[in-house]
Amino acid sequence: MRVLIFSDLHANWEALLTMQTAERKPDAILFLGDAIDFGPDPLLSVRWLRKNVHYGVRGNHDNALVTGMDCACGEEYLDLSIATREYSTRLLGSSEKAYLAALPLEARVELGGARFYLAHASPKDHLFKYLNVATAREEELREEMAGIEADVIFLGHTHIPAIRKVKDTYLVNPGSLGQPRHGTPSATYALWEDGELAIRHVDYNWAETQRKVALLPLEPDQIQRLQDILERGL
Repeated sequence: MRVLIFSDLHANWEALLTMQTAERKPDAILFLGDAIDFGPDPLLSVRWLRKNVHYGVRGNHDNALVTGMDCACGEEYLDLSIATREYSTRLLGSSEKAYLAALPLEARVELGGARFYLAHASPKDHLFKYLNVATAREEELREEMAGIEADVIFLGHTHIPAIRKVKDTYLVNPGSLGQPRHGTPSATYALWEDGELAIRHVDYNWAETQRKVALLPLEPDQIQRLQDILERGL
């Protein structure tokens, strides 16, 4: 059984299409949140998620759009988040907003004989905590995992891909499909196939996403910053 897992799409249609082209059709698709903000294609992205994702959870940016709460993202991204969210709010219809609002904050899924746990940020703080799977102390990870019976815990939010095993459980962050911040612009996602886990990197046409960002109703400085993030992966 093949399960495709991705997070932090951030309305990047080109990255989404590239992942779909790179992978043969999986048996299930899991989404770890943040469909919108920062990117130019929120409507196409959310419609694709509604049609193709089997299990998903809500991210902090999705939550901010549907509840009006603060997204609590980093200060350097806050104005970008607010400006692009206003654009997304105008573009998305009631059905797309209802889809985001209906996404749970956590999910437990059994597929192919394996137990998966899904959350956007962390098991204890579903929306906001930046938990770096690669560098966090094992004691902290054990505290986060307490009470969760799963073979694999999938988390997003940090945009940093990592796989780590603690006790008998794997913790996996697939990184960000639409807003890579691991030092290169390549999009990342995870694949679980018959018990084997892997992080996949794919090069996509980020220049086309940059071109679309230039057409957004934003300040010139905001456009430049968003384009720089896409190009540098930082």
